[in-house]
Amino acid sequence: MAPSHRKSILLTAKVLLAALLLGWVFSQVHWRDYAVDKGGKIYAVLAERSAGPGRVAQLDVSSGLLWWRHARTAPADEFQMIPGTNEVRRPGFFTTIRNLKLPLLALAFAVYPGNLLIMAIRWRLLLRVVDIHITLWEAIRLTFLGTYFSIVVPGTVSGDLVKAYYVSKHTPAKAAALVSVFIDRAIGLTELTLIATVMLLIVSLGHLTPTETLRTPAILVLVIVLALIGAFTFLFAPSLRRALRLDRLYRRLPLAHHFDVAGQALRQYRGNIPRLVEAVGITLTGHIVWIGSLILIGKSLSLDTPWYNYFLYVPLIYTIASIPLTPGGLGLVEKCFVVFFASATVSPSEVVAMALLFRIAPMFWSLPGVVVAVTGARVPAAKAIQAELGLQDTPTDHDAAS
Repeated sequence: MAPSHRKSILLTAKVLLAALLLGWVFSQVHWRDYAVDKGGKIYAVLAERSAGPGRVAQLDVSSGLLWWRHARTAPADEFQMIPGTNEVRRPGFFTTIRNLKLPLLALAFAVYPGNLLIMAIRWRLLLRVVDIHITLWEAIRLTFLGTYFSIVVPGTVSGDLVKAYYVSKHTPAKAAALVSVFIDRAIGLTELTLIATVMLLIVSLGHLTPTETLRTPAILVLVIVLALIGAFTFLFAPSLRRALRLDRLYRRLPLAHHFDVAGQALRQYRGNIPRLVEAVGITLTGHIVWIGSLILIGKSLSLDTPWYNYFLYVPLIYTIASIPLTPGGLGLVEKCFVVFFASATVSPSEVVAMALLFRIAPMFWSLPGVVVAVTGARVPAAKAIQAELGLQDTPTDHDAAS
């Protein structure tokens, strides 16, 4: 089968998976306010009947759709109260959006680009370690351009490859340009895993949440840590590959020769510990700003979610979403948000609203990348970029999560 046909089939499969995941997510959403009776059945709330100030005696509710739709009036005490409140009416998606606190949302959007600027500073620092020197302004421009291609138009050409292509013009060592982007991404994912691991320990040792709710994140953290250790060991330990007779498999990887260069780059990093420590510190600052913007979005929606849940679950969500299963992580991110953040006090409708707003934020702030694409040198086709970087047989779709 021709490579172009394989890529078309792969992209179609990813789009189909994204559609299925989005369908699952939206099937969990209650568009109107709803109530849950004590048997667990869900009803749409049509109206409330008051028995006095601050008291609801009855609810007009309905269940079913179209000609199967059934409406009735029921006593309020038939329904489960929202934990910690005297309310039985739970907010649906439209109510959640209608009650949005715009000043907090504006602050969240204002904070978000700080993460992109910090990413640009980190990448420029990593480029300098491998003797590639660009201005801070150029690093910022290329970061916004790469974000635009990764988030707004995923599946055409990766934002990482766009950045590597343009920075390769500053050095004859084109592999080093690609490696800089690879290492930049690797540091981001590794630190996300570290944040999740540390927060898991804090939450567990501090008994901040029931132990049974930590089983899934604990398993995910363990799997991700083992996967990262295995991947880095396989890629950057030639003696181990030879001992395990895995060299033939390694040489069949499309990026094998670039990983060899990456191994040399890592040796340069080991010889420059101060800059490596600086890069880690910059990354941590960027992730705090990034997660902080999501906390502000959650606050703008009045979500009853403690701050430590954001620092535990968001790194896991976007580490999972870094696997290019769907274009731009579409559907996968939203599903993970519902799985991790929905609770007895936070409905899937509220979680989906938060996830969608957090997707809109980077899309909005990636729009300056359009200006870079229009005013700068023309962005070539994906095949031209791959040929320039020696990646003719590699997939072009890759999500930017960190």
